[in-house]
Amino acid sequence: MRSSVHGFRVFHDLKLVKKLWLSFSLVTLIALIIFAVLSSTFIKQFMTDREGNAMLQKIEYFTGSMDSYIQSIEKSSQLLVYNENIQEPLSANAANLNGMNRIQAFNYIYDQLRQLSDRFYGIEAIYLVDKYQNVYDSGVGMNFTPSYLVSDEFVKQGWYDKMANNNSSNSLWSFIKWRDKQTSIVMFKTIYDKNNLQILGYLIISISPTILNNYLASSNLDEGTNSIVDSNGFIFSAGSGAENPPIDIARMTGTKGHYTEESNHYVVAYSKHPLTNWTFVHTIPESLLLKDLKQINNLWITFLGLSLALMVIVSVFISRTISMPMRKMIRMLRHVEQGNLNLKFQPLYKDELGDLGRAFNHMIDKVREGEPLMREKLVRSLIEGSMTETEAQMFEERLGFRLSSTSFRVVLLHVHGGNEKEMLDRAESIIHEFENWHEMISIYLSSEQYCLIFNGTNDEVFNKINVLIAVLKERLGLHMYAFVGNQYEHVNLIKTSFEEAKTLLNYLVGERMDEQTNVFFVGDAWKLQYPEAYENKLLYYMEQRDIDNCSAVMEELIVYARASHLVPHVLYALMASLYNHLYKLLIKSGQSAVLSKSWFGDVQEKLLSQPLEKNGRQFIALVREHLSPNVQEEKKPSRSILKSLQIINEQYSDVGLGIDSVVEQIGLNANYFSQLFKKEVGVGFTDYVGQVRMEHAKRLLEEPANKIKDIALQVGFMNPHYFSIWFKDNTGLSPSQYRKQLLGQIG
Repeated sequence: MRSSVHGFRVFHDLKLVKKLWLSFSLVTLIALIIFAVLSSTFIKQFMTDREGNAMLQKIEYFTGSMDSYIQSIEKSSQLLVYNENIQEPLSANAANLNGMNRIQAFNYIYDQLRQLSDRFYGIEAIYLVDKYQNVYDSGVGMNFTPSYLVSDEFVKQGWYDKMANNNSSNSLWSFIKWRDKQTSIVMFKTIYDKNNLQILGYLIISISPTILNNYLASSNLDEGTNSIVDSNGFIFSAGSGAENPPIDIARMTGTKGHYTEESNHYVVAYSKHPLTNWTFVHTIPESLLLKDLKQINNLWITFLGLSLALMVIVSVFISRTISMPMRKMIRMLRHVEQGNLNLKFQPLYKDELGDLGRAFNHMIDKVREGEPLMREKLVRSLIEGSMTETEAQMFEERLGFRLSSTSFRVVLLHVHGGNEKEMLDRAESIIHEFENWHEMISIYLSSEQYCLIFNGTNDEVFNKINVLIAVLKERLGLHMYAFVGNQYEHVNLIKTSFEEAKTLLNYLVGERMDEQTNVFFVGDAWKLQYPEAYENKLLYYMEQRDIDNCSAVMEELIVYARASHLVPHVLYALMASLYNHLYKLLIKSGQSAVLSKSWFGDVQEKLLSQPLEKNGRQFIALVREHLSPNVQEEKKPSRSILKSLQIINEQYSDVGLGIDSVVEQIGLNANYFSQLFKKEVGVGFTDYVGQVRMEHAKRLLEEPANKIKDIALQVGFMNPHYFSIWFKDNTGLSPSQYRKQLLGQIG
């Protein structure tokens, strides 16, 4: 079983071309073998029936010849036994006659017996036994002495009883093996008194079996073994194979027929003879009878080999016609995986492979059409800082953009003095071509701006920007400006880099732009005004409760502030912003009670009187104390509230979602649950459900393909009109206005 399973797996692991021609060849071989076996069996049966019927005809010819011989003996013996001169001495016991009468009676009987013997070829001896146990014989060719016929040994064989009980007018014919083991054909005939039908005696005629060979020769039954089965089941065989032929008497039903002895491979034909009650049997070896079948089988084997070879050639040709287009398509799919969409499959025929090729081309067209939308979605997720690991993996698979480095930077390209559509389309094509060789992704923002997100170090980004600007100027004559945001180590800080680049662009674009300067960085002068990059990192890691990274960034900030000689009021503004954000996080997590009423006053005093080194490290200690993951874990909601939050997040699309349906699932009182929910979550149940639905509604509105009525159903509103009213009450904008504003911001 294991070997068959292993073989099945090996077969499935084969290349398609090998699998196809092996399958074709195997199916063809099986079909040819089945056809050969069935046809050979049919031919064998046909030849057996034909030869069996021919054997029956020969047997009938043989029995017809034997009939004339046997009937002649029957008629002659009938005339003999009903002769007045025979019946009279038999009825009066000729042995008791005197003198000349006795001699005349005996001589007459002997003379009649000799005449009958001389009249027919093959008669060995004729005996006449009367009821007085007198035995008369023909006197020639006797197999035994006349006294043997009246001995107890012969009487006990029951022949006289069988003749006495024979109600038929026909004689009793059988084979007898005498003392010397010689076998003879013997006819037993009962002699009746024609006056009173009393038994007078018995006529016994012994015939040599050699007579059978003469008749067999004339009937063309010289091949095989010829046998006669008498009424006693005795089998006498003659012919070329006279030794114990395999005859099954039980299978010889009906007056004639033939059958095959499978165990001994013989064909047996038989015909029953009504006159003698014998069954004439001809037995011939199957190999001799079907000698022509061997040549037919050899021809079949040759034909089978040639057919199999031809089918292998045909199957290889067919499999190649299938596998070659499939291989080509696999190669094209690998190019698609690498981001190359400039492919087209050329179907040669209108078969299924042609349909598959056309479907492949249609798919590539759709992918090519949908790629800008996918790029836009990826860049939007990056610059909004909302991309999950699952989404990142999906974008990597579908766009081929892999975030392999831990350094991220946003660059905004601005086109100066050239906004023709054809020129901008060519510029966009060059930028996309540039992506194939560099770790970056881009989207078209407006008629003058492109957003590029790089994944690499500072030097790499600077070199790539200069190369790209030079290529655009050389090919299209466009004068491009690049506005580069700060570099960050986390993907969700790309939005900060984008905001920095956008602010820089808004600040410098216009009259301030220098024709000789192509790339603008957030340089030292920018940082001296305010260390926004460090602030953004600290705020992000505080949101993530990543205390170790907060501490590391703070140490970097301390070193930077000392080296850059940041003025006190800048440091004060920075630390105040950090403390404000910490206080906001504590309020959201329900920990505002840990802070005293004089907390802000104490912080201000510290910021004004202490250096950044001390203030910064004290701030990190405070963050570690209140925002550490261990502290947050101690204040997890109760199990019932966690279960209710799970139900809300899973069933927010259910129109019937409410307090009653939730408490029914968690087994709490509605009033108690409402109070507990607001205490542990911070907002009421209805408000929280509304927040969850709003988040999903906004996310769905980001997809232009989603219809507003479908979005309403997906967030639990049966009526789209009521959904629009609810959305506008909470956001100030209708769903369609929100979507337009969102897409406009991204553009």
